[in-house]
Amino acid sequence: MMDPLPIDRSRPTTRADVARLAGVSTAVVSYVVNGGPRGVAPATREKVLRAIEVLDYRPNSSARALKRGATHLLGVVVPDIENPFYAEFVGAIDAAAHSRDRSVLLALTNKDPDREYEMITNLVDHGVDGLLVLAFLHNKRSYTIADTWVPRVVIHEAAVGHAFPIVGPDLGQGTEAATRHLIDHGHRRIAYIGGAMPAPRIDFRRIAWESVLNREGIPAHAYALTTWDRRGGSEGARRLLEGEDPPTAILAGSDLIAIGALQTIHEMGRRCPEDVAVISIDGTSESQYSWPALTTVRQPFEAVSATALDTLLDPGERPASQILPMELIIRASCGC
Repeated sequence: MMDPLPIDRSRPTTRADVARLAGVSTAVVSYVVNGGPRGVAPATREKVLRAIEVLDYRPNSSARALKRGATHLLGVVVPDIENPFYAEFVGAIDAAAHSRDRSVLLALTNKDPDREYEMITNLVDHGVDGLLVLAFLHNKRSYTIADTWVPRVVIHEAAVGHAFPIVGPDLGQGTEAATRHLIDHGHRRIAYIGGAMPAPRIDFRRIAWESVLNREGIPAHAYALTTWDRRGGSEGARRLLEGEDPPTAILAGSDLIAIGALQTIHEMGRRCPEDVAVISIDGTSESQYSWPALTTVRQPFEAVSATALDTLLDPGERPASQILPMELIIRASCGC
């Protein structure tokens, strides 16, 4: 048994208090609490755990869970939750986590490199058992925070130059299905609206759109490079429809782009789908309640989330990259 040292109970117990009682350095206490980065001998670890119990030291969720060796908390990193795409993915991840007796801590980066690093560091400090990164991280240091002892899976990204497992949708397959659907409707002037992609990211949507048209001997019509939101879709559609050879169909790289494009089509006195057909990629709930309702290629939100959780919690012999098929959902905006 340990004889508690005099502790000032008028203030919170500190790591230094634990170190004094266990007879170790504060660094050793940190290694035990955070699970690394250095190992601690079993006997020393037991001393620290006993001191934590005696002093009721609770720096974060990891200290409360040291006895069972896990916090059952998973960190989820996203740029924002205003975009329905991220909101629906977070909902699917939360459901998948709950079914596996895990809880989720959410971190919003706002696409700010400094905030990315801060948020991921905070998640690690809270003792998360793993990280799900549903974002392109602009600060490359953010990918390597505690990567030696906190497993992570990157969702929906490709070509980011890291060694972590990737789980995401087959954007090439989904875009090919959408493009072929428009071709089957007789369209030959099929335009694409997408957003800018910072290197080393790749827009597999635009690549697949061009590839299908080339294979069918159809000239790739004009495309509009804009932003991945409603305003970008509106501006992109206006640019295309005011051109000399306006498209009869638009493939939108996201639901939000498609919603913005629909507004511009209506404002310009055009009809959808009679004058301009529209197909989107993502398949969020917003696509179902536009006017007309959008034909879309739906992201496999639930399947990707479940696969990402399984990969994070039980990596086994899984491949480094797992790409899941998308589903074409036919509604009114394509002319069906």
